[in-house]
Amino acid sequence: MSRLIKVELMKLVTTKRTTAIFLAASAGLCLLITLLSLLASSSVDTSQDLLDVLAGAQFPALLILLVFGAVNMGGEARHGTQVATFLATPVRWKVIIAKGVAHALAGVAAGALNTIVGLLCIALFADAPWPSGGDLLLQSLGGILAGAFLAAFGVAMGAILRNQAAAVAGALVYILAVESILGAFIDFFSKYSIGAASGALITAGGADEVSQLTGGLVVVAWVVAFTLAGALVVTKRDVRG
Repeated sequence: MSRLIKVELMKLVTTKRTTAIFLAASAGLCLLITLLSLLASSSVDTSQDLLDVLAGAQFPALLILLVFGAVNMGGEARHGTQVATFLATPVRWKVIIAKGVAHALAGVAAGALNTIVGLLCIALFADAPWPSGGDLLLQSLGGILAGAFLAAFGVAMGAILRNQAAAVAGALVYILAVESILGAFIDFFSKYSIGAASGALITAGGADEVSQLTGGLVVVAWVVAFTLAGALVVTKRDVRG
């Protein structure tokens, strides 16, 4: 498995332009939303307000990492490059897991970059008192882990749907629309959907009655479930070149 993960990481490195574009877009969006939130609002007066601004900027930025995973996984099916991968590694579920892990590692780097640019923007443009070191650490770790998990979730959606455009649209529609609709009628989804749990994960202390630790565990459970579903789908269906 470690060899497969190294191979998938090498793919991300060799397509460094695509990888760099997605990571830069995520960091740029985080910076832009943080800056606009600070400049447009007159109510950022407390340390908790700063944490809320950072969390509000991180979540949409992290969705770009979801798209990153879906595009790369769907692109392999679209361009037929998965054929060579599956010929070299006939046990397909291992390939899907390795891709998820590799993109999760890229998501860690992107989540760290988002946190850094967000904090720099706050340091330059916010007048409110800074949060405690413990809260900053929890918020930063939550953003980094959320980046990893959402990138892996994108890979899982790409594996399930195969079509690149459908994978991107499906992942975004599921988190932004389907979960919201279900949450309006089913209390479970309003707290424990992957979108809601990710929101709790990137917020120090958690959100909506869901602790940060619980949010992280829920996101992991969703990512594992979708990854297993993607591995099963890829294993069962025909591969086209």
